[in-house]
Amino acid sequence: MILRRIWEENEKERPAEKLLVNREETETIALGYVSVDNGNSTRTGFHDDEEEIYVILKGRAILMIGEEVQEVGPGSVAYVPRNHKHSMKCISEEKLEYLYFANWPK
Repeated sequence: MILRRIWEENEKERPAEKLLVNREETETIALGYVSVDNGNSTRTGFHDDEEEIYVILKGRAILMIGEEVQEVGPGSVAYVPRNHKHSMKCISEEKLEYLYFANWPK
């Protein structure tokens, strides 16, 4: 069993990024948490060997996957296929917070 907390109750600020479940601990999946301040963007990613799913917890963002651009917010779930550039820009006053699940198909 792997059991971790995204943040601790006594933390004054939530972490900007935290790997919660490492790829080496599982068969094909990893899990991470990301927080982005208003006006800031994630680094543009590109993976030829990895799929991702984003689950938006808080805030609003412009999500870019390949040539597609879409606004996302709390409760949004997005699939990022292999071989597609992807990034998000926080457009809300509150921080963007999301979980990402990364999978390396066998």
